[in-house]
Amino acid sequence: MIHEFLAGNENSQLRANGINAGDITEAVLEFYIEGEDDLIGLLAYALYERQKRDFVVSYRKRNAGRSPNEAELAAVSSNYLSTDLRNTLRDRASQILSSYAETYVEAMEPEIRLAAVNSDALRRVREIEKSVKKRLGFWRQVRAGFIVILLLLLLLSAAAIAAVFFRSDIVDAWNALMAAITLRT
Repeated sequence: MIHEFLAGNENSQLRANGINAGDITEAVLEFYIEGEDDLIGLLAYALYERQKRDFVVSYRKRNAGRSPNEAELAAVSSNYLSTDLRNTLRDRASQILSSYAETYVEAMEPEIRLAAVNSDALRRVREIEKSVKKRLGFWRQVRAGFIVILLLLLLLSAAAIAAVFFRSDIVDAWNALMAAITLRT
């Protein structure tokens, strides 16, 4: 790769081999980015581009508005093909992304908490709904109705036995009513 060739950073080698600043910029891009989804590498490359732009702006100020020539740009850009500078820019990119993530999470924290509470509340509502459905199933209702009817029959039977046993006025009234019905028929 071109960044391996440029390890010496000698301008004479650049001119002799026909390598221009654009070639070096492309080599820097390949050197900094490890894959298609390498966000840290992309940000590190952007930091390189910003530093290169800062160099051009500073150069113009020092040289009465004259822009650096291709060899000067190539020399500056080739410095960024060192592993130490690559690691430094990738570390800085990682710090920037971490800082952004922290800022984003802090800004989103109220919404995240609300979503978590709503999610927990929704889970609890679903548990209650499931429990109610389980308790109110058809066969459970049939069984509950049957038990209620049996309890009422037992209660009425106990009341009737007690009324007969204690010769209550209710039993006398019932017997009189039955006697009146049988006389009419």
